[in-house]
Amino acid sequence: MRARLGLAVLAALSWAEAAHAGEPTLWQRAREPGAALRYKARVRAEQLFDQAADVRGDAQLMRDLSLGSVALMELSGGARGDPWRAVLLGRVLLDAQPGREREAIALIESGVYRLPDSDFKRGSLFDVGLGAMLSGDLERANRAFTAALSLAWDPDYRASIHRNRGKVRMLAGRLGEAVSDFRAAVQLARGVEVMALAHFGLGVALERSGDYPQGLQEALRGVALRLPVPPYPSESVLDLPTLRWFPEYDVHYFRALGAMSEAAAASSREVQQDRYEVAVESWEQYLPAAEASKDRFLSNAVRLNQRCLEALARLERERSGRVR
Repeated sequence: MRARLGLAVLAALSWAEAAHAGEPTLWQRAREPGAALRYKARVRAEQLFDQAADVRGDAQLMRDLSLGSVALMELSGGARGDPWRAVLLGRVLLDAQPGREREAIALIESGVYRLPDSDFKRGSLFDVGLGAMLSGDLERANRAFTAALSLAWDPDYRASIHRNRGKVRMLAGRLGEAVSDFRAAVQLARGVEVMALAHFGLGVALERSGDYPQGLQEALRGVALRLPVPPYPSESVLDLPTLRWFPEYDVHYFRALGAMSEAAAASSREVQQDRYEVAVESWEQYLPAAEASKDRFLSNAVRLNQRCLEALARLERERSGRVR
């Protein structure tokens, strides 16, 4: 999907360049010796952005290409005065992750609302949502995802927007709205990656809102959806290197609940014990970070970890009884 977006970006930028900033004429090259170099820098920047879209499975290579694109765009100049290029520079900055996320979001927002409705505009709003969420600006992220949703038509893309908006609303404590978003994501999802993430999100949102049994069922559905290897580097969607988490430690909550769902569904004590042990390992990674951050869901995690420890103690008593 991002590769198709890259092609749309190039098409849009080519149109904009043809309108007012195309390849320098002979007169421009004579008057401005650097015009040709700036034009080549812009074209190469766009090519690198498109290449970065094709290698999203390799996070480091994607960042390297994006950083190259940033450097060339800034060298070429003019990005901040043109809405198309301001938005593109902001998006590339977000991909490159050079610690300039606030600047990137401001660049996108400076131009995106002046653009006509299009897939490029929708993708740009989606990127604002992601960047704002990862920066902890939850209300800004909610607005951006809502705006992106109004322009989205592809079922998987709509599912991804609902899922991300659901995560934002869950982090803000708006659990009823979060559950509704995740349910919409589950209903819309077509691809296995999008569907697995939607089920995991719904499971966690349900558990955090007080529906532990249904939360386990949805988490188990997420676990059951295995990704094909290759092309994916891992069967579990939670292990994908391209996923970014806010807060970073929240992935351990998802992993722990997934392991607990497997333990609850296991047909043997051995599998139950293994899955509960995996869950406890995840809780041990989640709890210190959540306590330090005063996470709103810390009490849920403490309670779930205690469930796991009690289940392991029960299994040990049963095992000892059989040995005797």
